Amino acid sequence: METHDDGYDLFRRAVQERDADAWAGIAARYRRLLIVWAARCQATQAAQESCEDLADRALARAWVALSPERFAAFPSLPALLGYLRSCVAATAIDAARARTTHERLAVCAERTGPPALEQVMFERLDRAELWRIIAGLVKTEAERVVLNERFVQDLPPRSILARHPTLFGDIGVVYAALRNLCERLRRNPDLRRFYDERRAA
Repeated sequence: METHDDGYDLFRRAVQERDADAWAGIAARYRRLLIVWAARCQATQAAQESCEDLADRALARAWVALSPERFAAFPSLPALLGYLRSCVAATAIDAARARTTHERLAVCAERTGPPALEQVMFERLDRAELWRIIAGLVKTEAERVVLNERFVQDLPPRSILARHPTLFGDIGVVYAALRNLCERLRRNPDLRRFYDERRAA
């Protein structure tokens, strides 16, 4: 039977020691709870996504956001589980907003027709430059697959594992590749400059 100390130590190893096996253990123990939270979240219906996918994306969100420096802000297992629950809610809300935005853009496109050629070319050049920077930061085949299938195809981590079982082995390896890539992206000065220039434009 799990105690609070056991659960807290699992999170400590996952976050502070960056232990992929510990993250896999968190996924195995708490995924069902995250699915229940997703089912109870009001935004889930608007998102029109499965509770399982929202739970997996919420766990990936926590994996990326939790750092050794932030771990001190969570002094107990209930505090960590509360954070996971907030990740579920935030993921469902983001998914609902993304769906609403997509629907609005579709309606707008129908009303206004295709965008001007110059705008399309500018956006493609922008996107090409962005992906050139990002692709240059990929260090492993696992990161390349995660970049394409998580960020381009929007597949949840469990689907990526199912598609590449020999590359990843278990869900923890998928999360490790995701976290390593995201941390490298956050630290990259070219990427920061790219976003600063886009915001200023």
